[in-house]
Amino acid sequence: MATVGIYMLPEYGGLNATFALARTLLRRGHRVRYFVPESVEAHVTRQGFESARYAQTLRLRASWRTRVPGLSFLHRRARYNEHLAASFDAWVEADGLDGVLVDPVVWNVAAGAHSRGLPYLNLNPTYSAPFSLDYPPVHSPVVPPREGAGARVRNLVAWAFQARIPWKRSAYDRLLGWAGHDALGRVHRAGGRLRWGDFGYRPEVPELVIGPRALDFEPLKDLPHRHYLGTSVEPSRQDGTFDWSGHDASKPLAYCSLGTFGEYQAPALRFFTAVIDSFRRREGWQLIISCGALAERLRSQALPPSIRVESSVPQLEVLARARLFLNHGGIGSVREALYFGVPMLLFPFSADQPGLAARLVHHRLGLRGSVRTWDARVITERVDALLGRDDITAAMEAMKRSCRESRELEDGADVIERHLA
Repeated sequence: MATVGIYMLPEYGGLNATFALARTLLRRGHRVRYFVPESVEAHVTRQGFESARYAQTLRLRASWRTRVPGLSFLHRRARYNEHLAASFDAWVEADGLDGVLVDPVVWNVAAGAHSRGLPYLNLNPTYSAPFSLDYPPVHSPVVPPREGAGARVRNLVAWAFQARIPWKRSAYDRLLGWAGHDALGRVHRAGGRLRWGDFGYRPEVPELVIGPRALDFEPLKDLPHRHYLGTSVEPSRQDGTFDWSGHDASKPLAYCSLGTFGEYQAPALRFFTAVIDSFRRREGWQLIISCGALAERLRSQALPPSIRVESSVPQLEVLARARLFLNHGGIGSVREALYFGVPMLLFPFSADQPGLAARLVHHRLGLRGSVRTWDARVITERVDALLGRDDITAAMEAMKRSCRESRELEDGADVIERHLA
């Protein structure tokens, strides 16, 4: 039996993606421990998992470094990252971990695992990858063409247009090293290697992608040491229950959400308003919208009984009944829609969402729109287009069967056990 540590960016989507793998490892007799801040610890322990908590805040004494513009930011961030790294190192020691699974985005905090020679795998909650001209970055909406010089040129253009995201993160990591938190040097001194990719530097170690292999682009599927964990949906996840009173099970249900951070996007209010106006006119359909703090403002519109607006919903429970899912293309929403076979209308706005939307369109699992849409007629046209695509319905049903029958999660657990050995 091994003790496996999991450290992810503290977001619900990324954490939820790991629960099925953690449950699989527990079923095989291993111990699983999460490294989380207080803000998400209750969510992790509610699922029945053990956790170690780290402090999200850090008080610093005032000094000349905290008063100089620019330098103050770097100083504070470097001290905070040192604090997280020290907490991570203490967790590794205290819990006697035999190996760690780490989100590639937070590799700099986990650099101490390399110094200890601890077995280390990337636990990738998106389809991000190292830089290569064989495929576009995950931030790009480009669908890669077939092989050839033209394909490589197009991918180069896609990387060039999206380079600001990894370049900013890479520069940030180097500046933090200058300010005292030298995670890059720590990995190199331990004999580890880093590669440049979608989110800046990332450790060159075996990687588990939390998503089905069938959804990825062809050139990425055969990358060495890249493994897939399927949809990794944990149907028994504890997210609360939904009040279905007033719901007519005989009528089709559409569900709309822009994810955990959707409410903070500038066009979100106009977008949700357009969706509501579109479904006011769609006879025979029901609509549920999950929109965080925007719920109160949207409820001020006199809504018909067929439309419900909530600050949050237990997404798995709602998707199990949905016939259509309007979402931002976040990996958590995508995986869960694939698991339940719900066709998607995608409105990506940042990060990996354009690349995930491109994969779904490429595999005929959904259609794209613009999150800046404010015209209900445009939403109606896109919904009509999606509902009229029998090939999308068939492809989604085939993907659902494939995901339900897949052994990718068990194969991923095999990879972990081999690596620990």
